[in-house]
Amino acid sequence: MLEAVKNKYSQLNQKVLKITKMKYFNELYAGLLAVITILGWNFSSNAGMIVMILLAISALLLTRDLKYVIPHCIYFIFLFSDAFTPEAMPIPVIVFGGIFAIVILVYSFKDGIHLKKMKSLLGLVGLAITTILPLIWCKIPEGNEVYYFLYFGNLGYLLLYMIMTNGIKENGTNLLAVTMSYLAIILACECALKVYSLRDEYESILQMWYYLGWGLCNEAGIMICLSIPFVFYLLGKQENLRGMIFQNFKIIIAIVGIVLTTSRGSYIFGLLEVGILYLVLLFTAKKARLYQNAFLVYSIGIIIVVLCLKSPITDLLEKILHMVFTDKLDDNGRLELWKEGLERWRKGPLTLILGSGMTCYIQYSHTQIGFVPAPIVFHSTILESLVAGGIVGLIFMVILIVQKYRNLKKMDSLMFLCVGIGFFIVDLYGLIDNTYHMYYFMLPLMVIMSTVDTSSIALIKELETK
Repeated sequence: MLEAVKNKYSQLNQKVLKITKMKYFNELYAGLLAVITILGWNFSSNAGMIVMILLAISALLLTRDLKYVIPHCIYFIFLFSDAFTPEAMPIPVIVFGGIFAIVILVYSFKDGIHLKKMKSLLGLVGLAITTILPLIWCKIPEGNEVYYFLYFGNLGYLLLYMIMTNGIKENGTNLLAVTMSYLAIILACECALKVYSLRDEYESILQMWYYLGWGLCNEAGIMICLSIPFVFYLLGKQENLRGMIFQNFKIIIAIVGIVLTTSRGSYIFGLLEVGILYLVLLFTAKKARLYQNAFLVYSIGIIIVVLCLKSPITDLLEKILHMVFTDKLDDNGRLELWKEGLERWRKGPLTLILGSGMTCYIQYSHTQIGFVPAPIVFHSTILESLVAGGIVGLIFMVILIVQKYRNLKKMDSLMFLCVGIGFFIVDLYGLIDNTYHMYYFMLPLMVIMSTVDTSSIALIKELETK
């Protein structure tokens, strides 16, 4: 009886895996999960999380491969449309996230731990240790003890990386790229829905500054910038005009999303990224001549649209330029924040070497739940690393970044070029805004890095067998 059940399960597994090899499976799969994410965020985060968890469990049972929960892991946090409170962590996130973690943990380590697959382990282990150590000498003010969990953030990212790296069995490059391409659409839709809900409170979209629940509008801009290079990778891989048009449609939505974030950094770094990647693909696309012809038509179309809608487009561009370079050409308090961070890092030899901790600076701030005590982050990868983990912490952050690029180089040249350019621009962006150490950035990054590490090994094996 048991043997018969095993045989049936094995047959079902093979049938499902056969379906996953269909041409448009990844687009349909990630697209469906993206729609669920948008609907869950807009109507009910709890319901959305439950559906996402059930679908993830089903995917694992049917495929036995964590490759097929890449979209679930990346989209999960962007379902959350409500704010955290200092008094209590949201129970649904803890419960549902715990169930999700247990299931993928079982599937990841049932065949043991594969250290050879984990090419980015050193930087992550070092960051986890250096951000936990300050607990020994750093105390959080009474009444804000809930923030102690922030010290274990990098440990959580390390565990996610280990789970995904051990559990991904096949090359997940395409599914990862498609997943990230739809993340840009998810974020653009969330920004659009939020902007629409606030339409009567502001005279102009560019005046808006808003919360999305899981993060701020400028943080959505950062994540769109991280997602866009994957769309260009898919664009460069297309072999027909229909595919190119479809991927360009995603890019247009992502650009609209960037505009809706009202973030100066996203305007500068995001639009720079788009421009560079469009030019790079002129020479590196798989079907370069077809891409060049499509690019020419695409450019002519843009010119025609601009000429037909000259007045509103000119007004919008003037407002954006005014906002970026005139009206808001200031540091938005960053200089004072950086000075404060440097002072806390340089308190003494111990903090210089090992840092002052993730919550060394708590003050009352305006948040989605009101004016409450909240940990302050320092809007700089370098400074945040120094404050959180000292010189040692910064060294491990540099190691992690180097590993990120080094392992990406083992992928195919187009992915290395497109995603590498995107990584570099987002890392530059991180010098003046919050990227590393932030959960909305680190959780997707861990899935990206684990997929890259396992997929590069898969590519090597494929070459060896040919």
